[in-house]
Amino acid sequence: MKQFSCSKLGNKCNVVLTAPTEERLVEMVALHLREVHGLLEIPQDLIGRIKLNMVNRSMKDAAHVVDGIFEKYNCGSDPECTWRYIAEAEMILTGDRSVHSRELKAA
Repeated sequence: MKQFSCSKLGNKCNVVLTAPTEERLVEMVALHLREVHGLLEIPQDLIGRIKLNMVNRSMKDAAHVVDGIFEKYNCGSDPECTWRYIAEAEMILTGDRSVHSRELKAA
C-alpha cells in the first residue's frame, strides 16, 4: 500500500492519500491537484516528485486508513454515506477498482 502527503509538494494542504498501488496513487494525487489546487496539467517532473515522496505502508496501516474513511463518511444513518464508506474501504483493502463502478451504477 502506498501513501502520499500533499504537503510534500510544498502545498499548505493536510490531505494524505492512500492507494494499493503506485499507479493508482498517482491518479488520485493528480485528481486532487486538479480539483483542489487548480493544476490543469501534471508535468512529468511533478509526477517524479510525487513518486519520490510516496511512502510504503503495511496492511496493518490499512486499518488506520479505513478508520479515517469511516470518519469521513460517518454521517449518521444516511445509507448513501455507509455505501461510500464500504466501497472506498473495500477498494483500499483489496485493490479492486470494480467497487467504484458498482457505486456509480447504484448512484
